[in-house]
Amino acid sequence: MPGLTLILAASLSAASLLAGAQAERFPTIDVPNDPAARYDVLMLVAERGGTLEIVTRRVGGSEATFVQREIDCRAGTMRYLGQGHSVEEMNADHRPYVLDSIDPQSISGHIADYACTHVEPLD
Repeated sequence: MPGLTLILAASLSAASLLAGAQAERFPTIDVPNDPAARYDVLMLVAERGGTLEIVTRRVGGSEATFVQREIDCRAGTMRYLGQGHSVEEMNADHRPYVLDSIDPQSISGHIADYACTHVEPLD
């Protein structure tokens, strides 16, 4: 997909995400239930085992929020891997998030729909 950078590193660095964000325009995800915000896709990658990882940046209001999600398109489940107001905060977030069913009408549901239609999961 033009304009989409896939970062294949196991860990995300602030430098790699933000340098890529400055170098090109990232795709945005339409999230109708959050019309005051813009959701940029900073990373979207297929992982072994059939899951996807996506990092989004929500821009709206006074600050940005970064969220990394793991999505299982086949099972219809998702979990957060980290979130924060910077990439460093997102990477440092080690709370034990659990896989949960995706609500297609939620913000995460719109993000999962985008991810599942733009990258083919690996087996």
